[in-house]
Amino acid sequence: MEVANSTNPNFGYILMSGAMAGLCVDLTLFPLDTIKTRLQSSQGFWKAGGLRNIYSGIGSVAVGSSPGSAVFFCTYEMIKSVCSTSVSQNYQSLIHMFAASCGEVASCIVRVPTEVIKQRTQANSKFSSWKILQITIKTEGFRGLL
Repeated sequence: MEVANSTNPNFGYILMSGAMAGLCVDLTLFPLDTIKTRLQSSQGFWKAGGLRNIYSGIGSVAVGSSPGSAVFFCTYEMIKSVCSTSVSQNYQSLIHMFAASCGEVASCIVRVPTEVIKQRTQANSKFSSWKILQITIKTEGFRGLL
């Protein structure tokens, strides 16, 4: 993909960059997140799986990480470019803050359901992410993903 110029990259470039960045970060830090989740589990660290199956729940991260990050960066860049044209240069830091806030809200639409499934799979490594998703929807409905 080619970038039009360094100050205003095209949508596809932003989409792919955000998706790859999010996926790389989440896959790299996943084992630490699993350990943290199991330490916080009500059943205790060892009963939640201890150091076994340290990548339990990785499926939901792989599915949700890229879209969540892509939505964040696309929303951020869109809001920033729209606001930059109509707001004085003196308020650029406020534009970045507002754009980042909007990006985070938009990405949470994707990120929260995948986090719910990921954490439940990490705390109960007997089931796959897919099975946890099915159980959650069957017992709690789609509201269980929020």
